[in-house]
Amino acid sequence: MPISLRSKLALAFTVASLCLLGMVYALTQRGFDRDFLEFVGKQQLRNASEVEQRLVDLYQQENAWPPAHSEILRRAIAGDVMGREHERRRTRRLLLLDAEQRILMGPKRNPNNLVKQAIAVNNQTIGYLAIPRIQAIPAGLEQLFAAQQKRSFAITAAFASIAAFGFAWWFSGYFTAPIRALSRNINLLNQGERDVTPPTTNTRELKSLATDIAQLAATLKEHEQAQQQWLADIAHELRTPLTVLQGEAEALQDGIRPLDQRAVSSLLEEINHLHFLVNDLNDLAQADINAMVLNVQACNLVEAIDAAIQRHASALQAKGHGMELAIDNKEFNLLADPQRLAQILDNLLSNCIRYCQSEANIRFSAKLAGDTIEWCIEDSGPGFSGNFERLFERLYRADSSRQRVSGGAGLGLAIVRSLVLAHGGQVHADASPLGGLKVAFSWPVAKVPL
Repeated sequence: MPISLRSKLALAFTVASLCLLGMVYALTQRGFDRDFLEFVGKQQLRNASEVEQRLVDLYQQENAWPPAHSEILRRAIAGDVMGREHERRRTRRLLLLDAEQRILMGPKRNPNNLVKQAIAVNNQTIGYLAIPRIQAIPAGLEQLFAAQQKRSFAITAAFASIAAFGFAWWFSGYFTAPIRALSRNINLLNQGERDVTPPTTNTRELKSLATDIAQLAATLKEHEQAQQQWLADIAHELRTPLTVLQGEAEALQDGIRPLDQRAVSSLLEEINHLHFLVNDLNDLAQADINAMVLNVQACNLVEAIDAAIQRHASALQAKGHGMELAIDNKEFNLLADPQRLAQILDNLLSNCIRYCQSEANIRFSAKLAGDTIEWCIEDSGPGFSGNFERLFERLYRADSSRQRVSGGAGLGLAIVRSLVLAHGGQVHADASPLGGLKVAFSWPVAKVPL
């Protein structure tokens, strides 16, 4: 069974506290042993006050120290210890050093490994009485005191460990409470709930995560609403031609309308309408899943525009639209799929034919800007007063001045944007100085070798 994050945090904090206590114990015990041994050594030197007094008397009599390791020095240190074996052993450990810490009596030892006590005459240090540093705490009261100190520290450490675990358990619960709340929010999202409330937390990272989850919930809600609206709009767009087909087929079946060439042409027109609508929906679906296959190559922009104008020449002439090609450089080459570029131009011209008033002016223009070609199509009206970005939404139709008049489904500009983005370009709409709409493109330029 997996261990909870709270248990792991509490265990980690407790182990860290125990490690810290162990480190503190090791350092303090080491210092305690060193200082206590120093204290015991100095205490033993203080107990040698009789020896110190004899040495002071000897120094004053001679007005200097006798020769090193002389018998007179040995007697001054040993004194009268007959019948006192303990005193004899203690004095054998004593060393006498002069003012420059040269050994006058006792075995040769490193002065740094000695516990020393100054011998002074008239406030002037004349030498040192010393003993070797004690390596282990001697038996007796000293050992009992050291053991008692260790027991006290162990008891304190045990209570501190329990307190550390209690604090760690509380703190880990306080720390993981927002995480548990975030987990509940995610479970609600997984169950389809979108109105989630982010938990309150003072932790910057968790607060940012809570905000991201709330934003995710809002985005999912918007996408679901858009998907529902998208499905409803598609159903509406498909229902109209299907209803027309069904009505005409029933009229033919009932003999209300004669089965002639005109009736067949009407049926084919509605079938073509359905065919174009399904193709547009398929293009958008492929763009959504990045499944659109592009045969990218160098395409001459002027030639592509001329070809598109020729394909729509009849419709343009029927509405009396005037065409203007304001492109000085005829060698502008786009990095594009020729068929998809033609599809973009066809959608743009179809929109102009469908929405522009009769005898409108339509103008293409282009200029080079670094590694991109900025080109646009403009018309003379009617204009558009709404949000220009909405023109690229699927199944969106503009205001009354640009209503559908010939069966448009509101997918043209949405497909244009999807195709442009698939080519690595950008597209946006704006008001045209001509009085109508301007659709501008920023498209990667094709570097054609000379």
